[in-house]
Amino acid sequence: MAVKFEFGHVGINAQSPEEGEKMKRFFTEVMGYQNYREIPASYFTEDNKMELMKKMGKGSMGHLGFFVDDMPEAIRYLERLGYAMDYEHARYDEDGKTIKLIFLQDEINGFRIHITVKKAPFYVENNAEAIPVVSK
Repeated sequence: MAVKFEFGHVGINAQSPEEGEKMKRFFTEVMGYQNYREIPASYFTEDNKMELMKKMGKGSMGHLGFFVDDMPEAIRYLERLGYAMDYEHARYDEDGKTIKLIFLQDEINGFRIHITVKKAPFYVENNAEAIPVVSK
């Protein structure tokens, strides 16, 4: 089976919380984004294609998220190609064994890359109802 990687989103780092607010203000006032899903570390645009980090996140510039259909196969594929996984910061399903999100160890041109299973949305931590949608 061939591994398919589907682009999910770009995470854009902020150098500080003030820069994070400035970035969000830009995307709201200039680019027209209005509704965001707020999680502790960031704001996701309504279409989930951009994650505006509130401060520095993984990667010098940010990160790129990709969906995969088969996480174990995708990990094996990447490791066979010589890409190390960051198991220390992986996120697991409730069973504590099944990886639902994992970053590659190294940056690619200033970006960390993470893969996640499409059926396990990357922005839901525990309780989807607890994630508020905010305007401006």
